[in-house]
Amino acid sequence: MCNIHKEKTDMIMKEILENMNLKKILSQKEGFKRFNILLCSIVIMGFAVAVFSFSGMGVDPFTAMNMSVSSILGIGFGFYQMCINGVLLIAVACAAKRLISVGTVVNMAGVGFVCEYFTGVLKALLPAADNLIYKIFLMIIGVFLLSFSASLYFKCDMGVSPYDALGMVMEEKLKLKYKWCRVFTDLVCTGVALILGGPIGVGTIITALFMGPVVSFCNGSISKKIIEHKYRILHQFTVIRYYDYTHFGTAYNR
Repeated sequence: MCNIHKEKTDMIMKEILENMNLKKILSQKEGFKRFNILLCSIVIMGFAVAVFSFSGMGVDPFTAMNMSVSSILGIGFGFYQMCINGVLLIAVACAAKRLISVGTVVNMAGVGFVCEYFTGVLKALLPAADNLIYKIFLMIIGVFLLSFSASLYFKCDMGVSPYDALGMVMEEKLKLKYKWCRVFTDLVCTGVALILGGPIGVGTIITALFMGPVVSFCNGSISKKIIEHKYRILHQFTVIRYYDYTHFGTAYNR
């Protein structure tokens, strides 16, 4: 029994590592273009969370839960978010390993730290959000950018974050639309953050109820068009150099 379990685990890890082979991904058709869009989506996502938080109207449900727990534990938000994503990653690897790729790792390691960086920038450059209209304006920007970045991130088809994968696994197992699975997971996170005294606000509730549908809208109306058409001009002028470390001194241009 132990040998069977070990063989299954080894097989899962082998497939996951194969999916994360950056050299292979970049060599695929439009692989580098998709990788660039992935990086842009992570930056936008981190910025969106920072704007949302700066508005004082709450933050997205998953962030609210992580901020509340990290505050109680007395550790940095970026570090804690990376840790909780690591735990979720194990569960997703067992349920749907195909959803794990380079984008999964980039999201896990990047969003929290990008958010921390932009939070400092916003505090230094913008006046405090003490006006209701100003707060609502920032909240709307945050919610939209968060939904848009998530949609762009999904459409790259380079793996998704463990938390985003939860909704996709539920969609497959329960035969429900993704937007309703996302609403459910967001409401659970909101409930946990509320119990722990996290940064819950009107924006958190709005995100929990509407982010799923907005992401679905962006998938077909914005992100798909960007990936299929509008990014091609930039892609023509892009050059990447990466190294095959199994053959030292050998470089590849794309």
